[in-house]
Amino acid sequence: MSLRDFARMLLRRWYVLALAVIVAATGTILLVRDGGTYTSRTLVTFTQPGSAPISRYNGSETWGVITFATTVATLVNGGQTHTRYYSQIGAPLYGAGLREGSFVTVQDQGSQWVSVVESAVIEVQVVGRTEEWVRTRQQELLDEVIGIGASEQEQRGIPINQRIVATVEPLTKEIAYVEPNTRTKAQAAMALLAAALIVGSAAAWTLEHRHPRKRSTYQRSMPIAGSPVSAKEVANA
Repeated sequence: MSLRDFARMLLRRWYVLALAVIVAATGTILLVRDGGTYTSRTLVTFTQPGSAPISRYNGSETWGVITFATTVATLVNGGQTHTRYYSQIGAPLYGAGLREGSFVTVQDQGSQWVSVVESAVIEVQVVGRTEEWVRTRQQELLDEVIGIGASEQEQRGIPINQRIVATVEPLTKEIAYVEPNTRTKAQAAMALLAAALIVGSAAAWTLEHRHPRKRSTYQRSMPIAGSPVSAKEVANA
């Protein structure tokens, strides 16, 4: 099929392209109206008894404290241990496409292939549509982390002065509002339009080959040049 034939085919199946463009336009409108989201990423540091969180040798990098922090995060998540992929540095929840939700997990400096936990730091990530919801959910999870950490040690009969301490880093409780800028929205709209044209063209080509257009009666009755034509055929033509 030549480029001219392809263009003619698109003109014949214009309604397929139109449908694809309408879908893309609808997606663009929803994207623009979607707005931004509120997000927070709070850190809870676990340290050895009697150590200050800001101290260089606070014990947060020891294997025993890291294991305890991992256990607390697992209990908060209801026994789930596969949430570390949402704890990569620079990969917030809204970047994963979530608009409302939360995760509690040990901070992981590794990649999707290798898990590298170097310190007993739990991340409490929350994203939501409103600042009030994010703040309420954030405090609920922080209370749960602190409460589980204390109850687990109390059940084991560990004296208070020998218990691992969980400290919330105050500066990480800040709630931010994230919204795509105009340039990002324009790029997304162009990408949707390009995708619509590609998908629409492919659909039109498929429809053209599955349901080819039939020639008209006049075209079928036209005589071939150089062939004998009877008077009846001429009259019928």
